[in-house]
Amino acid sequence: MDGTLKQEATHAVDTAILLTSVGVFDHGGAGTGEAVPSPLTRVGGMTLFQRAVFTLQRGGISQIWVLTGSEEQALRRLLREDSRIQAAVRWLPVREFPPHDPQTWETLAEEVNGACMIVGCHTVYSPSLVQRLRNEGSQGKAVVVVGHSEEGHHWGNPGVVLRPEGLEGRTTSTVVFHDHSISQPPQPKTKPQANDRCRLPLVGDLMVLPARLLGISGVLHAHGTNPLRLALEQAAVEGAIQTIGGASHWFRDVRGPKGPQLAERTLLKSLHTLKGGLDGLVDRYVNRKLSGLLTRGFLRLGWSPNTITLVSMVVGLVAAALFVPGSWELAILGALILQLSAIIDCCDGEVARLTFSESKFGQELDIWADNIVHIVLFAGIACGAFLHGPWEHTHLPLLLGASTVMANVASLLLVNHARQLRARPRALRQLTERERANIEFMLGHLVNRDFSVLVLLCAGLGILHWFLALAAVGSWVFVMSMAWMLRRSLIPRA
Repeated sequence: MDGTLKQEATHAVDTAILLTSVGVFDHGGAGTGEAVPSPLTRVGGMTLFQRAVFTLQRGGISQIWVLTGSEEQALRRLLREDSRIQAAVRWLPVREFPPHDPQTWETLAEEVNGACMIVGCHTVYSPSLVQRLRNEGSQGKAVVVVGHSEEGHHWGNPGVVLRPEGLEGRTTSTVVFHDHSISQPPQPKTKPQANDRCRLPLVGDLMVLPARLLGISGVLHAHGTNPLRLALEQAAVEGAIQTIGGASHWFRDVRGPKGPQLAERTLLKSLHTLKGGLDGLVDRYVNRKLSGLLTRGFLRLGWSPNTITLVSMVVGLVAAALFVPGSWELAILGALILQLSAIIDCCDGEVARLTFSESKFGQELDIWADNIVHIVLFAGIACGAFLHGPWEHTHLPLLLGASTVMANVASLLLVNHARQLRARPRALRQLTERERANIEFMLGHLVNRDFSVLVLLCAGLGILHWFLALAAVGSWVFVMSMAWMLRRSLIPRA
């Protein structure tokens, strides 16, 4: 036992053990009272197994050991057909490595360098949480994630709770399970009440354990007790548990009634939180509220982000065509369809982030599709103003339309130049800090789709010709502003 109390050297946590058919803290194979969903259950357009692997990979894990049962061949097939897998995956059949056999963890502990992450396949969580666990776990302590019940459902593992002193960043001294608790003396002689799970922090089914604790279960082995419970209890006795709150690094247990639906809702909510800083007001309070409904539909249809981008472009082009006749009624319809195009345009990025399908080609396609819609839209409004309105049959609408289209092309060229600069660190280092900040500001606000509401307002008031005039002036102001920000990089050096 003396060796178990020594402080381990600091090691990066780069290995994760993924349990596909049982929970991390399931008691003697009996479970925690909630049915464990299959790793092939789909949540947010991916199976729980795929989501776990990609989240771990995105969080910096380079080795994933999968303890799997009868579904092994199906899971292998999922990864074999996916070229995005970069982490090294090792398959450990549960018939040879039973999760409730302490020898399994003793064997794995011998191969772990420092510490490893242990996760259940029925929890969805953010890559940032994986990164946080890796950082905290490199210090030689056990690290657990805690949350609370939410909306009558468990926001964490329903099998384990912590005492109130287990606040984020502190060392907790008490771990409470359904059937018993272990405490570091001295402890209050009060027995946990039946409703403690509703009041006390719940431990999520993902944690980091040092190798010395992972392999200790053989020494502490009690018949029918989950070895990982014993390891966590020993950490409590040593006062070596670090906790991470679930407020800033979300997670959601998929077990229980409507678990997959609640998990998908949590995933969508996390996306909107991430994008809130870059979105305009209309995106934040209108488009993103409605895009979630469409995103769920696209996920069920299995559409790729690039397919959704093309759908958004086609809808936008249909909207632009409705402005050509110059009819007030068709202009209203066109503006409404344009707003639908803006909502769908939110969905491609949401689906890409939900399914870890982001790609450079997808980003390029999105930018070009948006600009094609804008160019055709301004051309359609110009044709409508030429055919019907105060300036009909004069050349002014056509001149304004041509000017706006040219400004859009110029801005697209400047934006591509700025993106190329950002992708070349050597060129970026030659710019001042202010110039780099200007580039980030400019590229960060390209996603603003608020102008679609302005089109709808002007169409309703019958003043699209004035909108065209303002767009012609504003577009060139934007181009000149970008050119001024990029002036040093645009002038060839001698």
